[in-house]
Amino acid sequence: MELDLSGQTALITGAGRGIGEEIALTFAEAGANVVAAARTESEIEETVADVEAHGVEGLAVPTDLRSVEAIETLVETTVREFGGSEILVNNAALNLTNPPEAQSLEEVDAMMDVNLRAVFLLTQRWREQFVASSADRGRVINVSSNSAYFGIPAMTFYGGTNAGVLALTRGFAATMAEEGVTVNSIVPGLTRVDRIEELLEKQERGEIDRIHQLENHPLNRPAEPEEIAYACLFLAYDLADYITGTSILVDGGLELTRSPYTM
Repeated sequence: MELDLSGQTALITGAGRGIGEEIALTFAEAGANVVAAARTESEIEETVADVEAHGVEGLAVPTDLRSVEAIETLVETTVREFGGSEILVNNAALNLTNPPEAQSLEEVDAMMDVNLRAVFLLTQRWREQFVASSADRGRVINVSSNSAYFGIPAMTFYGGTNAGVLALTRGFAATMAEEGVTVNSIVPGLTRVDRIEELLEKQERGEIDRIHQLENHPLNRPAEPEEIAYACLFLAYDLADYITGTSILVDGGLELTRSPYTM
């Protein structure tokens, strides 16, 4: 049983900020080399600088996940620079909130492309390089959202894409089990990232009454990004060898309550 990822490479999407950045740093601290992918080059370059401070190798690959060619280039670059990767973390997502009657086709297409299609295509391409590498142990970790479970009017389509990620997780888990790959999802709830920080600041200034997610939250606080990253790290370790095709809620017990979301 190894609590060490030394010699392994993790390919992480959405690694420029928030949860994805924290996953990259947490994996680097555990010894993994990191390929950081996101649209904004300056952000992933900062992530890679922090990754390399842990004494591992990092690589920033600017990637627009709406592009099939960009996804293929991301995998090809990872193979060229590191010989491939043993760990894939599908973390990138777009949350364009609008109730169904106001959701534009452009928003629907963008969320479908990044949140669902890219997860399928990148996992598909990643699988090809994993099999070609003759590695005997692999991990795919998908970061979904508890919007897949709650009925949230302003997140109807976003929640639908996240529910789709959970279905992809189970399908790929069944498909890749005999290849030595486990596939699981982490399902965060309210997490302290930039958008939530803005809401908390508005609440303190009295610009909004309250954040309904917190009002009904058993632990009365949002998750810290590192708490989501630690759950991902657990799934990457040998400790999780017998876990596949499942989804782990990291929501501080929020699902224990009746839907607290009002938007």
